[in-house]
Amino acid sequence: METIFTNENLYSILSGRTHSVFNRALLNNFRKNNISLTKEQWTILGVLWQNDGCSQQTLADKTYRDKPGITRLVDNLEKENLVERRPDAKDRRLNLIFLTPKGKIIEKEVIEIVNQTLEDAIKGIDLENLKIVRDTFLQIYDNLELKIK
Repeated sequence: METIFTNENLYSILSGRTHSVFNRALLNNFRKNNISLTKEQWTILGVLWQNDGCSQQTLADKTYRDKPGITRLVDNLEKENLVERRPDAKDRRLNLIFLTPKGKIIEKEVIEIVNQTLEDAIKGIDLENLKIVRDTFLQIYDNLELKIK
């Protein structure tokens, strides 16, 4: 198969270089705005902002993390008073994760910073090219997801 990638840019894509620089920019923007969240923490909050009161397994599935990693993230978010664990009324063995008032209040500001970072990242790229990139990465994801199932 002929490739359009050089070794250098293929390795950059495979190593997640763009993903890494985006995360550094996002963290930098959080710090500039006095938000003490990591990228991993905000992804957990992002799931909860859409589906408050979900299980740790749901958080793991939606963020592609393992359960021990989710446990550590939730522990740290609890220490920051952003989330709380509550026993599931139907199954006492399960804890559901809920946003605290503080966790709810920061949503708007955090989302604004994430959106601004994204706008900075795609500056100067025309909409048609962005759609091609989106569709291409969705296809790559689907191709690989099928292989690992």
